[in-house]
Amino acid sequence: MGISGKRAIEGAGTLLFAFCAFTHAQVNVLTANYGNDRTNTNSQEATLTPSNVASGHFGKIGAFPVDGQVYAQPLFVSGLFMPGKGTRNVVFILTQHNSVFAYDADIPSGAGLLWRVNLGPSIPSTVFDQPDSPYEDIAPEIGILSTGVIDAQRQILYVVSGNYGADGVAYRLHALDLMTGSEQLNGPVTIGGGVPGAGADSQDGALAFDPLWHIQRPGLLLANNQLYIACGSHADAGSWHGWLFGYNAGDLSQPPAVVSLSPNGYGASIWQSGRGLASDAGGNVYAITGNGDYDGTTDFGESFLRFGPAGLSVADWYTPSNWQDLANNDYDLSAGPALIHGGQFVVGGDKNGNLYLVKAGLMGGLGGNAQIIVGVQWGGIFNLAIWNQAGGAYVYVQEQSGPLECFQLSGGALAAAPISVSKVITDSAYAGLAVSANGTSGGIVWETTGDHNNPALPGTLHAFDAANLSNELWNSNKNAAADALGKFAKFANPTVVNGRVYVPTWSMAVTVYGLIGPRTRMH
Repeated sequence: MGISGKRAIEGAGTLLFAFCAFTHAQVNVLTANYGNDRTNTNSQEATLTPSNVASGHFGKIGAFPVDGQVYAQPLFVSGLFMPGKGTRNVVFILTQHNSVFAYDADIPSGAGLLWRVNLGPSIPSTVFDQPDSPYEDIAPEIGILSTGVIDAQRQILYVVSGNYGADGVAYRLHALDLMTGSEQLNGPVTIGGGVPGAGADSQDGALAFDPLWHIQRPGLLLANNQLYIACGSHADAGSWHGWLFGYNAGDLSQPPAVVSLSPNGYGASIWQSGRGLASDAGGNVYAITGNGDYDGTTDFGESFLRFGPAGLSVADWYTPSNWQDLANNDYDLSAGPALIHGGQFVVGGDKNGNLYLVKAGLMGGLGGNAQIIVGVQWGGIFNLAIWNQAGGAYVYVQEQSGPLECFQLSGGALAAAPISVSKVITDSAYAGLAVSANGTSGGIVWETTGDHNNPALPGTLHAFDAANLSNELWNSNKNAAADALGKFAKFANPTVVNGRVYVPTWSMAVTVYGLIGPRTRMH
C-alpha cells in the first residue's frame, strides 16, 4: 500500500486524493510551482484565510533541520503509508549537500525524520571559478539545486544531483522510492548526450553536453511518461548552451531524447530562475531561453518555446524582435514559463522589467503573437505567480527596491498598470512567491524577501491579501523572536498546503508556519 485513497483526480501536477477516513480531501504538491502549469498557486487551500492569518493566530510552529542550503521547493504527499511507521503526511526536502529528507509533516522538528539519503559528493562552487571572475552566484556547493518531481502512481521521487569526483563534474538523475529513499528504475544515471552542430565547443560536426559549463536549475517536469530536464550556464561562463533531455520515466537507463537550443551558435540557456518547465493538458512542453544566438532554425536564444508531446523538436516559438539587444545587455528572459487557464496563454518576464503574454497555440516566431507591458519600472522579473479567475487572471510580480504588484488579465489582454500594489518596499526582486486560495476567493500572496547584497541577514515571510496587496495580513518580523524565518533563499518558493507554510532557507532548515494553538494530526 502506498499513497492512500481509492481514486486520484490528477490535474497539472497537483493531486487531490479522496480519503474515506477524512471529512475532507487532502492536497498534495508533487512538483515545482504547484503544478505543470507553473502558476505558483494552490487553489485548494481551505484552512488558511485572510481572516485567520494574523498576529496572535498564525506564526512559526517549528522547523525541519537539514544539512545544507535549500533552493528546491519542498514537496508534500498526504496519507503516505510508511512501512513500520503507519500512514503519514510527508514533506520531502532536497538540499545543496545532495541529501533528500523525508519528514513527518505533522512533527515540525528533527523528531519527525522518517528517512534520509545522501546522493554523493556535491560540486564545490569554486570549481566554476574563472581566472578573472570567481563564481559567487551559488556558494559554497551545488548539489540538488532544482526542485524534483513525484510520480504518485509509481511512488517515486525524481531528483537531479550535482556531483564532483575524480572524473570532474557530473549531473545524475535518481528515482527514489517514496517510502525508503532507495534507488529504483535502474537509476541513477549520468545525464549526457549530444547533437549534430558546429557551435561553440563542437568537434567534427558534433556537439556534446559538457557538464563543466552547465548547471541544472529549472524544476523537473514529468509529462508524457518522460522526465524533462533542462540545463543552462553558470554566470554565462565558457562554452555554454541550452540543453533539454527527455528520459523514460519508467526506465532511466534508456537513452534520452536530447536537444540543444544553440547547436550552431552559443548560449540559449534554460535557467528560468529555477522555475520548472511547463506542460499543458495536451502534453506540449514549454521553456524559455536566455542570452544567446537566434536564427529561427536551429538556434533559439531569448525565446519562448513549445515542444510537441512526442520528441523534442521545436513546434512553435516566440522571440522578441529586440532579442539581440536583450542578449547584448544581459536583459534576457528570466521568469516563466507559466500557463494561464491551462495553456491559453504563456506568461514570462525579462531582466529589463518587461512582462510578456504569449498566445500558446500560435506563438508566431520572431516578433510574433505577444503583448508586452512594463511589469516593473526598476530591476528585472525573476518570479511570478498567477491566480486564475473566471475569464481572466491576476499576475503578481515583485519590483526591485519597490513593491509587490498585481496585473489583471481580462479580455485576453494584460492591463498596462497594476490594479493593486503593496505598501511594503522590498530590496530584492529574487523573492519567493506563492498564492493560496479556496478557488477564486480567499486568496493570500505569500512572499519571502531578503537583502540580496547580504545573504547572511535573516529573511522575511510576508502574507498579503491577494485581492488588495496594500493590506499586509502578517509578516514574520512582527514577532521576530518567535517567528524568525532564517536566511533568505533566493528564487525559492514556499509550499502552502493543508493549513501550513513550508519555507526553504539557507539556514540548513525548512521553517514551518501555521495556525497557532492545539492541532490534530491529519492522519
